[in-house]
Amino acid sequence: MAFVLSIVSFGCSSTAQRLLDPPTLTSISPISGVQGQGVAVTLTGTNFVAGATIGVSGAGITVSNTTVASATQITATFAIAANAATGAQNVTVTTSGGTSGAQPFTVNLAPPTLTSISPNSGAQGQSVPVTLTGTNFVAGAAIGVSGAGITVSNTTVLSATQITATFAIAANAATGAQNITVTT
Repeated sequence: MAFVLSIVSFGCSSTAQRLLDPPTLTSISPISGVQGQGVAVTLTGTNFVAGATIGVSGAGITVSNTTVASATQITATFAIAANAATGAQNVTVTTSGGTSGAQPFTVNLAPPTLTSISPNSGAQGQSVPVTLTGTNFVAGAAIGVSGAGITVSNTTVLSATQITATFAIAANAATGAQNITVTT
């Protein structure tokens, strides 16, 4: 006994839309920036498509000028606020296919600037209390002197813009100008 199996198609059609694969983010270059800077970054990964967006955890980084250059590269500008939290922030890429895993981008402190020292001179053999004025001073800041014969002590960071210290000038210290630096 034989059986016949017939398959009949009634003209139904369907359009299946393939979902996009989620993006992957494998690197960011550069991997860090300084408070108060705008940084041009390049993100590398896979499955980047037009309309992709960049997400940054935390506050203080604004993303602009996002351009999907290819399926593996996005360029953008990270504007880092002067008061952005320091440390690593997570960066992700989102497309209609999903959101990538995170890669870190580190926000670093802005370097200190030294604008004035008062008083700006002293005599050999004296200890001179001085006030240094500038920006971006933080606890633990160190004061450096370019020449020999001046010892710095009693360094106190009063605020982000002011440090006090005592300069002990040796009796045999070289005369003339010395370069003073602040390091954080």
